[in-house]
Amino acid sequence: MSGSTTTAGLRAGGCLCGRIRFTVSGEADYPHACSCGHCQRRAGGPLQTWVSFPLASLVWTGEDGEPSWFDTFEAKTRRGFCRTCGSSVAAWDYGNAWIGINIPALDDASDPRLTPVNQSFRSNAVPWLPAVPDSQHADS
Repeated sequence: MSGSTTTAGLRAGGCLCGRIRFTVSGEADYPHACSCGHCQRRAGGPLQTWVSFPLASLVWTGEDGEPSWFDTFEAKTRRGFCRTCGSSVAAWDYGNAWIGINIPALDDASDPRLTPVNQSFRSNAVPWLPAVPDSQHADS
């Protein structure tokens, strides 16, 4: 894939087939894993990983423009996915100034600031995969 960090704070990403592309900028906020039933079914796996960026920094750049959206919680939370390849790329809570980006949708997810710091819906997690440690609230 093309270079994802062209200037400080600018990150690029997209779906598997490349028809949905985006850039986001600003500090990555609250990278985390989610084991809720919605994320498990959408991912086809035990969890999804998310990180938030300012919504105002998001630009859809791919040939298909904005992804298709599905309300997982009607009029509360919507999830963006590619209608061609099915890749999950984003999640947005209505009225929020931040948008969640699926970490693997970023071209370069190697930045240590993208390492999940917690796991939501632990009670729904599969028992055979260790939970992501809660490093935000760890004792110093």
